[in-house]
Amino acid sequence: MELKIGTIIKRLRTEKGITQDELANYIGISFQAISKWENDVNTPDISLLPKLAVFFGVTIDDLFSIDDTDHFKRIDKMLQDEYIISDDNFIYAERYLKGMIAENPNNSEALKRLARLHQHRSNRDLLAMGRYSEQGLSISPFDKDLHGLLVQTRTWRHEPDRLIDFYETFVDNYPSCSFAIEILINAYIKNRYFDKARELISQAGSLPTYMLFAGDIELQMGNQKAAINLWDKVASVNASDGAILFQVAERYNQIEKYDIAIKYYEMCYDAFPSPKPQDSLYSRAFLFEKLGLINEAIDMWVKIIERLDEDYAIKDGETVDWPKREIQRLTSKLSI
Repeated sequence: MELKIGTIIKRLRTEKGITQDELANYIGISFQAISKWENDVNTPDISLLPKLAVFFGVTIDDLFSIDDTDHFKRIDKMLQDEYIISDDNFIYAERYLKGMIAENPNNSEALKRLARLHQHRSNRDLLAMGRYSEQGLSISPFDKDLHGLLVQTRTWRHEPDRLIDFYETFVDNYPSCSFAIEILINAYIKNRYFDKARELISQAGSLPTYMLFAGDIELQMGNQKAAINLWDKVASVNASDGAILFQVAERYNQIEKYDIAIKYYEMCYDAFPSPKPQDSLYSRAFLFEKLGLINEAIDMWVKIIERLDEDYAIKDGETVDWPKREIQRLTSKLSI
């Protein structure tokens, strides 16, 4: 075992974001003494170890380190064997890896393990997210937020069949829940279960969204002209419905017919009463930049700021700061 307490103290101090002076003041010694520890000139008096451990939130044993290879093995075993990594083990692994990266930002082995550590935690959180969403829907089956969370969970975990299984049962139990039907139709189409999607559309009725999905099926089967005919028909019949027009615009954006997409985004925005949703403005801002129309993109971000103020009385905060940053970034592009 190699004694490296000075290196560990430096790692912990750097991670905590404090200076040698601040640590010295807490311990009640000079900052020169801290410097000598960290440079392996001296080691702390044994009587100071409990105070150091409390300050950094570690055990006294954590102040002494075996070599990095052994730490990597311990962390790798934890990632491989533990279904749920305990908070203590997560904190230990994260602290150790971040300390290594602070010393050497190019330490790819530490960065890889840190990424895997957070992937492991993310998987645990997604499992909980899915479980709680399904539990919530058993109590409040028409809660759109819970449906959205469940779809996100299954999408992020790449579990389309599990999503479909849940919503097939759900729709059987709640046949009047239109947005659950939409979720199931969309899932069928994404997974190329076109016959099931058509059958459900025929059973569900003639809502505009279902007709848009019929167009999506044609698109997925390579019949773009038929898809466009269906989308335009829905848009024509529902010309005063901003939500439907937005969905049509999104589909034209997807197939890279940008001029038509912009037209429908504009119609969508005009169709909504005040306070108007901002989605179509953001979509146009991004699309204008993608097409190289920088001045038009800037104008759209300016309009977003104006509408946030006029429609929602939002004058500051991140909601406004983001458009301002975009304006600044795009303006700098014009000067290049």
